[in-house]
Amino acid sequence: MNLTVKELLDFDSLKEATILTKHAKLTNSVTGIMIVEGPDIESWGREGELLLSSYYALKDLSSVELSDFFTKVHQLKISGLIIKIDRLVVSIPAYIIELCEKNELPLIQIPKQTQYEPILLDVMGKIINNNIHLLEKYYSLQNHFTKMALNEPEIVDILRVLEKLIKKPISLKNTIKEEWISTNPFYDNVLFIQSISLNKQKYMNYDYTRRKVTSQLVENNQTYTQLVVPIPNLKINSYELIVHELDSSTPNEDFLAIENTISFLQMELLKKYAVSQTTLHYRNSIISDMLNNRIEDTDELNEKITSLKLTNSSNFRIFICHLPTSSLTAELPDEQHKKERQFAFTLIEETKKHWLQHVYLIRNHKIVFIMDTKQDSEEIIKKRLFASIEASKKIVSLDQLDITISFSYKSDLLHLPSLYKQAKNTQKITALFGEENMIYSYHDIGIYQLFADMDHLNQFEKFIPESLLTLNASHPDLVETLKVFLDKNQNYKDTADTLFLHPKTVRYRLDKIKKLTAIQFNQAEELLQINVGLRLLKMMNK
Repeated sequence: MNLTVKELLDFDSLKEATILTKHAKLTNSVTGIMIVEGPDIESWGREGELLLSSYYALKDLSSVELSDFFTKVHQLKISGLIIKIDRLVVSIPAYIIELCEKNELPLIQIPKQTQYEPILLDVMGKIINNNIHLLEKYYSLQNHFTKMALNEPEIVDILRVLEKLIKKPISLKNTIKEEWISTNPFYDNVLFIQSISLNKQKYMNYDYTRRKVTSQLVENNQTYTQLVVPIPNLKINSYELIVHELDSSTPNEDFLAIENTISFLQMELLKKYAVSQTTLHYRNSIISDMLNNRIEDTDELNEKITSLKLTNSSNFRIFICHLPTSSLTAELPDEQHKKERQFAFTLIEETKKHWLQHVYLIRNHKIVFIMDTKQDSEEIIKKRLFASIEASKKIVSLDQLDITISFSYKSDLLHLPSLYKQAKNTQKITALFGEENMIYSYHDIGIYQLFADMDHLNQFEKFIPESLLTLNASHPDLVETLKVFLDKNQNYKDTADTLFLHPKTVRYRLDKIKKLTAIQFNQAEELLQINVGLRLLKMMNK
């Protein structure tokens, strides 16, 4: 509904006007009109203004000053220039026309009998009427949304209101879950070609992008554009409002309706998020009680299982996803933690693609999953978890992330406490040995299952060879050399490279170890005891 330069020519006050510039932009929007009284346009000119002049204010300017004036006109995005022919200017000089064309400024000539007042009244009257129409449209939309808010509307109902106003299909996309809510799902599946960010104009408070897309479902695979607006301030969620511009671009006056819709959607989505958080806290409480064996009554346990919408089977496992540097529950997370929180919820959605029967519990640095992994082997489970992690990192554009996943054997939901203990012990053992960015099962920690109860580390001493305990007490530096030597299959050079020592130094240390401990390095059984003892020592020291 913006007034354009081309539409000015339809006014009675400009019926005798003539366009002198051949290639100027007649589609420029006119937001006001000003009579030129001097060349200091940077002091009073505004974007979209139409200039009206008898050329009196410009007649004494040199060619350099005129060029500078029209350059400023272009920079200010003045919509057009009307010059009145009178006794001072019999005809508009050619260099003025050239300057207008150079700076893409429409130049309109009016005869000397044309009066300024009718032009001013026509232009300002049209602008005021347009603004009144926009205000009425804004008030009507606000009133409609206020009534909707009282009835707890569905998101699709809000989108339909906008569709009716601007006559274009509307979609809302959850960019994390890749879920769409649309007034016409026909346009959801598209192929992206390119995008460009739009400069902010009047009534544009949000960030807008115009995407060029195509779809096999559209006739002849024709391309069209989407107007895309990210909805800000939605905690960990990420949504885009999409206007499908099938036949034409969205006119400026429709941005007011879009902006109001975004504000209302923002409020409704935050309300839904608050409700979901309340539900999540309740579910967390139930899951925590089940994992920590706080529900002794079998009937109550079965009731809780039903409330979580789980169907019991013998294929459930506990997974602990540990993000040591992240804070998944911070009240005011910084940008990095927001991304990590988005990653966590994206990972939840990605794992659901593989194992539909699952629930989760979120703690500060952890996500605990209860998942029915069906008949999947541990190898397949690890591959799918790794794929889910990589996909989630890509979706939220997170390059670096410390993450370790441990998981239990499988059993039914009545044995969750023991499965949870297995997953926790797996995590503790792997953490003791500094294993990061890995996925481990309880089966992987092997013999350490016997020593996984972290509350009784003082009892480990009886499983450690006495010679090793003596060496640790008198020469703790040699213990590390011994461990690396055994880890490197008794290879002196590899041990030296790992410890950044000379091979001769390593040989000297090993000779000293042999004298102090009398270890027989050719006896497999003794080396097994030493290897286990070395790891138990490390656990005790931790």
